[in-house]
Amino acid sequence: MTSIVARTTVWTLARQPYKRDNVGAAESTSFLMACWNAWDLLLNVRGIGWNWSQGTSTSRSSNKSRSRALFVLLAVTRLAFSVLALDALTEVQLSHYPNMSPRDIRTIFDHSLPPIPRYIRVLNLVYLNFWMGYFTIEGIYQLLSAIFAILFWQHPSQWPPMFDKPWSSTSLNDLWGRRWHQILRHFCVALGGAPLAYLLGRPGNVLGTFLLSGAVHCIQFRANGHGGNLAIEGNFFVMNGIGILLERTWSKMTGRRVRGLYGWMWTLLWVTIWAVPMVDQWAEIGRFGFDTFGGSRPAMALLSLILPTGADKSFAANCLYLGISVPLLVYTLFTLS
Repeated sequence: MTSIVARTTVWTLARQPYKRDNVGAAESTSFLMACWNAWDLLLNVRGIGWNWSQGTSTSRSSNKSRSRALFVLLAVTRLAFSVLALDALTEVQLSHYPNMSPRDIRTIFDHSLPPIPRYIRVLNLVYLNFWMGYFTIEGIYQLLSAIFAILFWQHPSQWPPMFDKPWSSTSLNDLWGRRWHQILRHFCVALGGAPLAYLLGRPGNVLGTFLLSGAVHCIQFRANGHGGNLAIEGNFFVMNGIGILLERTWSKMTGRRVRGLYGWMWTLLWVTIWAVPMVDQWAEIGRFGFDTFGGSRPAMALLSLILPTGADKSFAANCLYLGISVPLLVYTLFTLS
């Protein structure tokens, strides 16, 4: 409801009429098309097929040339992979607490460990939560894309990729402006960035956008009982906005953009620093004990079929995590632009 209210406010204040770029002028005046437009506006969070999506970065793929059947098959395959990956990562996360019930986990800091192992463990848990969030959003998106392609006969081009390899981001601007999902961008810029831009110029636009994004995330977390501390979670988004302003200051002072290997290291460091207190707060409120699949463990069930009887499935999940993460890291470092 918060999202709908925010988006209808943006529609009310629009400077020019919204138009479909794939519907003719004559066809758009019919009553049925008006109803369909209203339905599409309600659900189309990135403005694909509309003139108001200008300025929103959307990953383009080869979906235009794919058949609908192939697209649905690939979406279902990606959905299955996301489900298995999310469950396996959940097991890896819980393996850091071998003697604790998931509902009793209250922090990511183990003060019984020496400082270096303690903070390596913290970083690992932060990155695990990044991947779990990624696969959660990706899985939901693939499910919806398959449903809409089947039930509403939408073309694959209307469902471009949600993400654009966020792990390859070489700046905060690259991460949040292009590679991470852009679901909230339109109304956060219009209702958060634009008002502050009148007062503070471009810095106000950036800070206002991230401030509203942080507020929306806090509302979402509080609504489902998995967080909602504005001082901690909101601070994560505001500080990322400040990081983007620091990048712009650097570019003005040196004449060089933040990019390449050093830009990748900077982005990883800055996001991690401000993510640590947020993930720790998630552990404190019991978010690590949330049962994503309602008691079923798809990845663990699959490992039970593959591994010999009595094998440690948690150890196998950790080996998979390490075996995939290291090659991905090496590949990312060699393909940075």
